[in-house]
Amino acid sequence: MTITIRAFRILALLAACGGFIAMAPADARAITFGEPDCFDNAANLGCGHPNTVSLSGFRAPRAGEAVDGVGDGRCSGSLLAKDDERVIILTAGHCVSFYISALADGTLIDVGVSFDAEIERDIPDISTSSWSPRQYVLGALPVLPQEYGPQGLNAWNLQFDYGVVVLPLSGGALETHGGEIVDLTGIEPVTLPHPQFLRGIANVRDPAIFTAVGYGVGEAHKRPGEGGNKGGAVNDVSKLGVRWTTTGTAYVTFMGREQNLMMGSQNPARGYTGSCGGDSGGPIFYDDNGVELQVAITSSGDAICRGSAIMARTDTPAVQAFLGCVESAPTVADIGLCGCTEVDRQGECPK
Repeated sequence: MTITIRAFRILALLAACGGFIAMAPADARAITFGEPDCFDNAANLGCGHPNTVSLSGFRAPRAGEAVDGVGDGRCSGSLLAKDDERVIILTAGHCVSFYISALADGTLIDVGVSFDAEIERDIPDISTSSWSPRQYVLGALPVLPQEYGPQGLNAWNLQFDYGVVVLPLSGGALETHGGEIVDLTGIEPVTLPHPQFLRGIANVRDPAIFTAVGYGVGEAHKRPGEGGNKGGAVNDVSKLGVRWTTTGTAYVTFMGREQNLMMGSQNPARGYTGSCGGDSGGPIFYDDNGVELQVAITSSGDAICRGSAIMARTDTPAVQAFLGCVESAPTVADIGLCGCTEVDRQGECPK
């Protein structure tokens, strides 16, 4: 089986400046002070968040690489909706912008989604941080909302940092590049909050606590003072591609020109935890009296993942209008009309 080359016309890569990083493709960090989402990652058993997925672009093999493709541009996402014709994944806008751009300029030849709790590294002689498309359903269509941006030099302050990738279904089934059928019958889509939900919960004076889930590429296991790793982000390839979760990001306040971003503290010195690179696009959950709501999307944070986290809200009118359009679109092609499938040199939808 060969990876199908997909054609989109765009040119842009995301920026990362100002002491903050977009928790985005190719970064070497992940959820801090968390734990695996499943009791048995290899068998995908006992998962707390099976609706959190791994996203990856895939580049063409280079000379001497006897593989179909090599993973590049890893992000996280969540299952937003599913029916007999398509599966819709919610993720960060900067991930979607990167995928669109890289598909257009040939950096990538495909984008895939994996529901596995652990992504196995089975590409010899390339990199321990790379993997093949074997566990991924390929052919994902990235769609970016018109509002996304601007990027400029402030990647930590990306506006409207959300988007979707869509998997068309053939005969009502999903099949990985390795030939495995993906059974979604027991995986429920995430539940979004009602409009402006976050306006009604606690702020920095009485911090609300959130759960982050994602597939970053390492984890800080020890808090400062506990010996071993002193905290902060590490590049632990043994944890690469495992779905991790942590509860402890504290909501601080809203930020951004449109107040569509949420700032959180994940300072270990205050007992907080949080997300880091590779977790971009993963869900931020809030327990609303026993109902787990995806209230935000991991967007960016400080470079060592021990200070502030920036999250894109899912309860604003703009994001809910975009996602409402996506979910109600009659065909996969119509979903592209809800935003754009091309970007300009700034990584934004052409104006």
